[in-house]
Amino acid sequence: MLKIKNRRQRDPAEINLASTADIAFLLIVFFLAASALLEFHGVSLPLPVKDAPPMQLLKENLFKISVNARSEILYANRKTELPALERELKEAFAKNKELVAIVRISGQARSELLPVLVKSIENAGIKRISVGMDP
Repeated sequence: MLKIKNRRQRDPAEINLASTADIAFLLIVFFLAASALLEFHGVSLPLPVKDAPPMQLLKENLFKISVNARSEILYANRKTELPALERELKEAFAKNKELVAIVRISGQARSELLPVLVKSIENAGIKRISVGMDP
């Protein structure tokens, strides 16, 4: 009879995971440090004072701007571009220093349009801005 040799049992192959925790920790530290360097640019709007009486505004002091669902800027019920709107704002503010810009934006409009629009209003010198959203 033929005798079968016993084969040596090999240890199963393993991947050394001892340094995985160190690498994960270093990645977390790296992303935390990198995110601290990011600058978020936004628009600062002063909030109304609590329990303040409602403002009384004259109709001639209002500059109404709306943004429709197709992200088109409308002034005086006609479509306008941002540079032309900024010129209109500057001219209106030069005539009336009590001007209040009222912006109504559609919920379907591009979200990046509002900060650009508010910045244009501020560039024209208008400090009193009202922002509202249409559903």
